[in-house]
Amino acid sequence: MAKHMTPQTDQSCDMVLKGEIDTTYQTQQRDMFTSGLAASIGTNAFSVWHAIKSHANYETGKCWPGIRRLMELTGIASASVQGAIKSLEQAHLLRVTRLGKRNIYVARERMDVRIGSRVICTVVVDYVPNTMRERLAKLKAAAITGDMSSEDVWADVDIIPGPCMVYDKTSGSFRGRMKADEVPQVAFDGKSTVALEREKLREITNEVRKKMPKK
Repeated sequence: MAKHMTPQTDQSCDMVLKGEIDTTYQTQQRDMFTSGLAASIGTNAFSVWHAIKSHANYETGKCWPGIRRLMELTGIASASVQGAIKSLEQAHLLRVTRLGKRNIYVARERMDVRIGSRVICTVVVDYVPNTMRERLAKLKAAAITGDMSSEDVWADVDIIPGPCMVYDKTSGSFRGRMKADEVPQVAFDGKSTVALEREKLREITNEVRKKMPKK
């Protein structure tokens, strides 16, 4: 007696695939490139810095990825990862504390305060995702107004004097010498006084040329 076989259906046709997208992101100052800092620390340190930032605790900024983990994330050899960590510490882009046999990392952001092209000082702040946007806004406002006395703004912030600049604790200001042409003096129309003088001189020259007899 022949047996009737029931054809098996393809179960996969009824499956519903569910995917996930990681929409979290981390901040980075544009100044890191415009100031030349990214180029000075090199690609290895830059990669390790971002890998550490990706582990940062949202509330505290602390994390403790091991060397092997950083190697996996960056594709960099062990010795290069360790060298990158030292470079980041020297560049004030990373705080490292030892807890037993484990390194605790806090990535840092640094921003130059400039007058024209002259760097007056560099502000270094811990990368704590939860408070980063608010703290950067306060720092920017304080830098514009020159307010160095607010403990709320400058708490847990390192300030590194720029080249040829010295911080005066008594007055709460940075002191140093600048050439006159380094100081931007903005006029009412948004142009610097130097630019206005050049424009005026150009107009006078053109008027003189018009009055000169043609050869």
